[in-house]
This record gives sequence, C-alpha cells and structure tokens, in this order.
Amino acid sequence: AATLGLSLLACFQTLPLPGSIVHVLSPVASEAYRSAGRTLALLAGPSAPLPRLSLHPTETVTVGLLTLAYAAIFVSAFRLLHTRLRRRVFFGVFLASTLTYIAMAVLADSDQQRLHGPYVNPDHFAGFLQIGLAVAFAFSWTVLSYAVARGWGQGREDVSKGDRFERRLVASAAAIVVWGLIATAIGLSHSRGGMLAAAGSTVFLVTMSAIFGLRRTSAGRHQRQGQRVASGAAGVFLGLLFVAAAAGSRPLLRFLATDPRDLGSDTRVRIWDLSLQAWKKFPIFGSGLGTYREAVRGFQPRDLVGQLENAHSDPLQLLVTGGALGAALGAVALGCLLFFLVRSWHRQPHREERAFALAGLGALVSLTLHGLVEFNFSLPATPAVLAAVLGASVAAAISSPERDELPSAQPSVLLSVRSTRAMTMRPPTSAPTTNVDRP
Repeated sequence: AATLGLSLLACFQTLPLPGSIVHVLSPVASEAYRSAGRTLALLAGPSAPLPRLSLHPTETVTVGLLTLAYAAIFVSAFRLLHTRLRRRVFFGVFLASTLTYIAMAVLADSDQQRLHGPYVNPDHFAGFLQIGLAVAFAFSWTVLSYAVARGWGQGREDVSKGDRFERRLVASAAAIVVWGLIATAIGLSHSRGGMLAAAGSTVFLVTMSAIFGLRRTSAGRHQRQGQRVASGAAGVFLGLLFVAAAAGSRPLLRFLATDPRDLGSDTRVRIWDLSLQAWKKFPIFGSGLGTYREAVRGFQPRDLVGQLENAHSDPLQLLVTGGALGAALGAVALGCLLFFLVRSWHRQPHREERAFALAGLGALVSLTLHGLVEFNFSLPATPAVLAAVLGASVAAAISSPERDELPSAQPSVLLSVRSTRAMTMRPPTSAPTTNVDRP
C-alpha cells in the first residue's frame, strides 16, 4: 500500500490543477509555471503549460512507473519462488553472477585504484555487492550451523567419520571464501559508506542470529546452540582475516585520510545542506519525484560547480522530491518490510528458509545504511535486484518445505494427509482401555 501510495503521489504531482490550488499547495511551483508562461508569451511561443506540483512532469511519471516496476518484480519473485528448489536455483545463480561481476571487474580495473565493475561510480558497485554479501552471509551461517547441529563427524553409518568431517569442512570453507570474496571486492571499491554499511549489517546479522537463536532454544540445548553461535562467529572472524589479507591496507588508509575538521567544507555535506533548504520550499508534497535537479538549482552557490543530479542521500532526495508525504510513505514501506522479515524469520522453524529470509533482511539493512550517504536507489539496477531478492526472502519466510509439494497432489491425497496429521497430533483421551486388538 505504501509503494502504491508513492506511485499515486507521482500521479497527483503531474496532474494539471487550477493555479489557485497549486499556489496554496506549492507556491514555488506556482511561481515557476507563471514565469514559464511569461517567458513563452514574450517569445511568442506556445501557450503556457497548465500548472502542476511537479517541476518536471516527465521525470515524475518515469519515477512513478519505475516504482510500480519494482513492485512488479517483488510480487513476481514472491509468486515464482515458492518452492525450496526454485529458491536454491535463484540464489545460486545470483551468487554465481555476483562472483562473475567481481572477476570481470578485477580483470578490467586492474590498472585503476578503485574497483567499479559495470558501474561508473565505485560507490554504486559497492552498493550492489552488499546484496550479494548478505546472501553469502546467510549461506555461510547456515552451512556452519548445519555442520555443528549434525556434528562434524556424525551422520550415516555407511560413511566414515573422516569423510563426513572432510565434506562439512570443505562446504564450510567454501561458504566462508564466497563471503570473503564479496567483502574483499567491497573493500577494493574503497567506498567508505559501502564498507561501513557492510560492517554494520554484518554485525546486525550476527547479533540477530545469536540472540534469536538462543531465545528459540530450550535450556537443555543451550550448549549446542552456543556452539553454533561460536562457530558462526569464528567463521565471520576467518572471513575478516581473508578480507584483510586480500584487500590490504589501502581501504583503511582512505578512512584515515578523512579529516573530521573538513566535513563542513566537504561537497557531500554542502549538498545535504542545499537539500534541506530546497525541502523547506516544498515541505508537504515535494517538487515532484525525479526533480531533484530542478528543486536545488535555485539554491546552488556559484562556487559549487557542476549540475547536481542527486542528493547523495536517499532519504534526503525522497524528502525533497516527495515532501513529507513521500518520505512518510517510504519510511512505512521500509519499516513494514523490516518488521515482517524479522518476525517471520524468528517464527520460521526450518533452517534453510530462515537463511533465505535472513539474506533479504541483511540486504535491506545494508542498503538502507548505505543509502544515508549515497543514492543507490536512484539507479534502476540495484533496487530491481533488491526487489527480486526481497520477494524470494518473503516467500521463504512464510513457506514450509512440507507444503511445497502438496499443491500438485490430488484432493483426496491432501485430505488423507491432513487427516493423518490431525490423528497423530490428537491428545490421548481418558477413555477406559479394552483388550480388543485394533489393526
């Protein structure tokens, strides 16, 4: 509903309205259209356009349609990836494609200081990789948790203990390496916001897995759950050592080169200040989705050279272009997704489904943190991939492997399965027993 509300807001911003209404809702937009009408009259050009709330209606329509496209991707992924096999294929292909992008970026950007891959800006490449990092973390944590839960050397009797230990050790090491490769690529992009967001989301996921895992465990199984948490933490530590050895000290030196005393003169901080000034002129309904360039043009100082296309902050950009109403709708959509994923992940009894839900939760948290200082959601590729991952995560969070195979069965089979479950779950009665043998 909140996502649909953003699209409806875009429609309302591009709707031709009487001049008096536009003047009440947005005096700056009303003056802009009046000035355009006077200029066209002096040039003997076409008639003045009808006033609207959007300063650039074509861009606003484009952003509104993009919002609906993201919602369509989310719903499509949710409907299509309703079985465990399909989700495995989807996330496997996604991780493979992410690693392929990293390999291509390393080969193509070997002579450059920062890794940017198919993106022009390395910061945006780091934002895309954060989705893969969350998926790889969920995969790694699940593999380690499975190895501890089953015992490194325990399993079927027809397989030796050494073979079982070797297989689970190799799987765990492979999962850690995949996570480490993606984290190393984020470090090689030298994106300070991307590295901080990746670190913050990883700490968040480790904390969530530890706290909720202990709460779901009975008192008699706390020791085994503690072993799982310790194994997961050890895996993260080994992954961090791998990242530090592969990325080197250059990403850390870029952090140390930043002087906090120069933040006031930093270009990004100045853009944030201009964004707040522009928002005060369009407080409620905004200047029109996709019209940030037109909204801040009147406040840009002469010494700030260049055309400002984005606010370098997703919340600020939505606040300027959508006003307080658009920012509230965006916050509701984000908050609902976070709350639903956390609640569903906590209630999901199956390990693999919890991992898929954890992947979507981590990707959403990471890009939200990075979006505070970057504009990843203004590039169609990143939010489109995020929408697909979130759709798969939501489908996993509310599904059960037992129900995945039931829709293909006949109605009589379904009825017999449900009746059998009801009989096995029925509590014993206190009726007197007899000596009659029952089949």
